[in-house]
Amino acid sequence: MLALLSLCAQATSLAALDLAQLTDAADTIARGTVAEVWTELDAGGQVWTHAQVAVDSVFKGADTALLVVSQPGGQWGDRVTHVSGTARFSAGEDLYLFADHLDSGRTVLVGMFQGKLNTQMDPYRQQRIVVRFPVSAGTPFDHRFIPLPPVDERVSVADFEAELVEQVTNGWDGRSVPGVSDAHLARINR
Repeated sequence: MLALLSLCAQATSLAALDLAQLTDAADTIARGTVAEVWTELDAGGQVWTHAQVAVDSVFKGADTALLVVSQPGGQWGDRVTHVSGTARFSAGEDLYLFADHLDSGRTVLVGMFQGKLNTQMDPYRQQRIVVRFPVSAGTPFDHRFIPLPPVDERVSVADFEAELVEQVTNGWDGRSVPGVSDAHLARINR
């Protein structure tokens, strides 16, 4: 069913990850609301964009009230860095995050933009649905203007969460996930 959350065409070389792979590769899976988005330079002079998310529900990982998700790129002063495949954030958006906690202390999304799923109201069915909406680097983003997917590709939040809970409960099936070592998968899915 959730294969309907298909990947929109984007000029990246990312391997497409299904819900099971996203779930297996994530240290933390949470639903929350973006409270704030900001950019800064790291010690090497690279621009990073950060999104502070007030967490409502944790499906996998340690309970937390707040997550700060970081990704390369953004605008800091006159410096602009566009990185294909990154997710875009705007304050107020309701979303699901599949997060990976790096040894550097940063928290990033599993599979870049694939690790972020928005929710929005389906005005025809009067229910919240889950939407994956990648945005090209350099394109302005405001979550209030995400288009509705075709009717046959709409997945309700209730159905999504039921399948997500089942995936977490079932645990890692031993299948490899592109870009993630099996040792890491075994460690985070005990």
